[in-house]
Amino acid sequence: MSKLQPHITFHGVCRDALSFYEDAWNGKITTLTTFNDSPVEFPSHILSRIMHAEFVSPEIRFLASDGLDDSLAQGSGDVAFHVSFDDERRQSEVFLSLSEMGQIIMPLDYTFWDVRFGIIIDKYGVRWMLSCPADSSDFPT
Repeated sequence: MSKLQPHITFHGVCRDALSFYEDAWNGKITTLTTFNDSPVEFPSHILSRIMHAEFVSPEIRFLASDGLDDSLAQGSGDVAFHVSFDDERRQSEVFLSLSEMGQIIMPLDYTFWDVRFGIIIDKYGVRWMLSCPADSSDFPT
């Protein structure tokens, strides 16, 4: 079954925001990865930023990051919708449909974090992040 989760980009203040939400929502950070943890090379000034985090509380859960866009004001959080699929064919169908008259930010591809992933901004300006666990035999070596 597919699952929808909000993804909030905090543009440089993700760690502070997550700490705030831990207190406000009585929640916890269940996953936290920095850009430095990635095998992909990134500019040195962003290595300590959060690339991916998961937040869970009794009432809510969401994904978060600092993002890469330095042109946006720090803390100007924006939201994307992250959908986890369990079928790559369905993921491809939705990806193609959403990309009609939209903008592909990251084409569907296999990633180092063991999912097939892509990002689209649809024709209405909504950002979609689509992931699907992939068979390890599909991963490039």
